[in-house]
Amino acid sequence: MNRILLVEDDCDLANITSFYLTHAGYAVDIAASCGEARELLERVSYQLVLLDSILPDGRGNSLCPLIREKDSLCPILFLSCLDDSESIISALDQGGDDYMVKPVKHVELIARIQANLRKRELYEERLKRQEKPHRLEFGSLTVDTDLREVRRDGEIVPTSAIEFDLLMYMIRHPDTLLLYDELYENVWNTDSCGDTRTVMVHISNLRRKIGAEHNGLIRTVRGAGYVFHYSQDEGES
Repeated sequence: MNRILLVEDDCDLANITSFYLTHAGYAVDIAASCGEARELLERVSYQLVLLDSILPDGRGNSLCPLIREKDSLCPILFLSCLDDSESIISALDQGGDDYMVKPVKHVELIARIQANLRKRELYEERLKRQEKPHRLEFGSLTVDTDLREVRRDGEIVPTSAIEFDLLMYMIRHPDTLLLYDELYENVWNTDSCGDTRTVMVHISNLRRKIGAEHNGLIRTVRGAGYVFHYSQDEGES
C-alpha cells in the first residue's frame, strides 16, 4: 500500500482529504506544520507528499530539499490557496512536481496522485532492468535515456523527473508543435484542466539548466506550446 504524507494545517480539510485518500486505498499520515512533517519524514518512508504552501511555522517549499534527500523519486504535489504565478513558480522551482489550487476536487486529486505514482513505478522498473545505456547527442548536450541523465559538456545537469520526461517527450516528437495540454496530459498522465503555468515553469527551469547555448532546442510558440528542433548544422555552429 502506498503511503502518503499530507501536510495541511487546516484540521477539517486535512481530515476530509485523508478520508477520500484512505477510501481510495492509500495509507495517510497528517502533519499540521513543517516541524511535524520533518519528524515524520525522518521516521517514515513515503511514496508521495501532498504539501501546503503556507504553514504555521514556515513555507512548505522549505520541506522539498528534505523530501528529495530522503527519496529523490518521491513526487511532491502542492495543494495551495495561492494561485499567483510567482507562488506557483517558486513551488515548482523548489522541487515540486505538480501544483493544484484550492479548493481541490478530490476526484481530480486522486487522478493526479495515481498519475505521479505510475511515473515513479515506471522509472523504478527501468532502473531494475539495467539495460545498456542509450545516448542521444545534441551538440555538447547529451541525454542518456536509460540512466535518465542529462550532461552538458560532460557535466551532469541535475534535472527533476518531470523535467527529464518533458525533455524526452519533446525529443521523441521533433519539429512538431506540442500544445500545453498535450504536454501535460502525456507527461503527467492526467487531464491538464487548463493548467498551462505548470508546464511553462518546468520548461523555463529546463531551459535554464541546459544553458543558453541550447535554449534554441525548445522553441516557444506563444499562446500555444513548444517545438523541439535540432539540426546538425546548428549543433556545430
